Amino acid sequence: MADSRFDSMRWNTLSSRTIIKDRWVNLRADDCQRADGTMIAPFYVNQLPDFVVVVAVTEDEKFVMIYQYRHAIDKVILEVPAGCLEPGESMEAAAARELLEETGYEAGELTFLGKMAPNASCLSSYAWCYLAEDVRKVDGQKLDETEEIAVVLMAEEELLKALREGRVEQAVHVGALYQALDVRKGRSLTRQNKE
Repeated sequence: MADSRFDSMRWNTLSSRTIIKDRWVNLRADDCQRADGTMIAPFYVNQLPDFVVVVAVTEDEKFVMIYQYRHAIDKVILEVPAGCLEPGESMEAAAARELLEETGYEAGELTFLGKMAPNASCLSSYAWCYLAEDVRKVDGQKLDETEEIAVVLMAEEELLKALREGRVEQAVHVGALYQALDVRKGRSLTRQNKE
């Protein structure tokens, strides 16, 4: 929750206009004014839909990771399954569907990790992050025509090494992975304390 003591820092939007809107981009230009009168015009905001990010762990404690080409940085990078919602779909249903479509793994227990703003300076969307545990392979991939995804399974130590070495480059995916690792560590400590 935002701290109301800082409400005076909000900008006043004087006008807003759509610059381009298509399947991939919904860019608007806002003319804004700060409380001290400073004008910020135009300020561009890409209004993208919210999406889900899924950290999936198999019954035998392997993390389901994917490699996917990202044209903006011209690289094939290591990620977790993720994607946008379908109309009328809940976040949890979208998380299970994206995991199944991109990897062929069915979600077991889903735990909501939180939501994060991928780039709050210029994107309006949030990433809703989930931990899917006890996932199991039940099908082949069902990819969109623009997707080409390679699935890999990683032990926790291998994943931690990849994170430390900066081989997971999507910022939201890094955040979701660390949140999931923290949740799992907390559960493990709770179980140990009960024994």
